[in-house]
Amino acid sequence: MTVVELLVVIGLFGALAALLFPAVQQARESARFRRCGNNLKNVALALAEFHSYQQTFPAGSDGLGQTEQAWSSRILPHLELSNLAQAIDYDLAWNAPGANATAAGYNVPVYVCPSSQLRFAGKQDYGGIIGTALLPLPAGSGPRDAFGCGTLIITGPQQPLPVGAAQITDGLSFTMAGGESVDRANGQAGLWACGRNCFSQNEPSVVIDDVGSLFSFHPAGAQAWFGDGHVRVIGAGIYREVLGALCTRNGAEASANAAFTD
Repeated sequence: MTVVELLVVIGLFGALAALLFPAVQQARESARFRRCGNNLKNVALALAEFHSYQQTFPAGSDGLGQTEQAWSSRILPHLELSNLAQAIDYDLAWNAPGANATAAGYNVPVYVCPSSQLRFAGKQDYGGIIGTALLPLPAGSGPRDAFGCGTLIITGPQQPLPVGAAQITDGLSFTMAGGESVDRANGQAGLWACGRNCFSQNEPSVVIDDVGSLFSFHPAGAQAWFGDGHVRVIGAGIYREVLGALCTRNGAEASANAAFTD
């Protein structure tokens, strides 16, 4: 084999590798996307099972008791993590020294998006939705206010009890309970044990990286779960009004819901 022939062979292999690499990357992302969707489905089913026992969904965060115990901590037994739940004293702050602080550092694989880029102890890539600032709603935490009209609310004087299915008058299938909010850094909003991992949807698009928004690295958009347990992709092109309507449980935005269905 001459040098010229060798160079030609090397060039052909290089061209073949260049053609195959994007396909391999796409296949890997497709697998990560499906795994993420499975994670969210398991979370949605755990929330539904919690509701069947308690007749309400868990509070997004225990603001009334000032413990900031999170929705994602309350559903641990329904994710086959009863041992972890039993190690937590829910009457104390989520990060109280001792058992609670130790439990908070445990990694729960179902709470981590496979396409996320950061890794740290106690990470949470999925957040509960307390409401939205995308609609002309009062800036309060009452049931019809911007920061209290969601499903996984922060309990407080205006809403001392968590939300049940009967209070989701827009319909369970038209109300997002939570979704991807990936790589919120190693702070309280990015930890499964802390109730600050629930948020209001403030950004008009799911491609804006913000602590208070749906966001993912999936090319198709951010995945979210709804009150009835189904998981759906929220694309970058969704209308602002529709996104806001999906985050409220009691806004009666029939036209927006119909637009999302279409």
